[in-house]
Amino acid sequence: MSFQDLEAGRPLAERRDLINGRQDQSQAVTAGLFQITTSVRNFERLVNTIGTPKDTPELRDKLHNTRLQIGQLVKDTSAKLKQASETDHHVEVSASKKIGDAKLAKDFQNILKEFQKLQRVSAERETAFAPLGSQATLPSR
Repeated sequence: MSFQDLEAGRPLAERRDLINGRQDQSQAVTAGLFQITTSVRNFERLVNTIGTPKDTPELRDKLHNTRLQIGQLVKDTSAKLKQASETDHHVEVSASKKIGDAKLAKDFQNILKEFQKLQRVSAERETAFAPLGSQATLPSR
């Protein structure tokens, strides 16, 4: 409770809702980061399979679907992170909360960089190797 809250005449329940809302935002960002990190690890495993005997059209489909899933998770988490950041700037927030949210933003940037690097590797490998199941469809000379 702050003096500004008392002066503004905000009811105790409203102040509690503000605090809980900020915590919920940070928890939502944390959950999103966990989902992104898990999906990026799965994507990395799929990328490392390209060019091996397990490289099939089904693997390429999984790779594509995982890439789309990560893109959606990034979009959703980015919106939540932006909302948490705006709240940190417009509402009286403790220094530890601001530091925690800044760490979440840095973690988000790091996993995005890693995902982008994996996408480049994936694109290189996908053009260098044809999936084993699709070789029968290639025209022979």
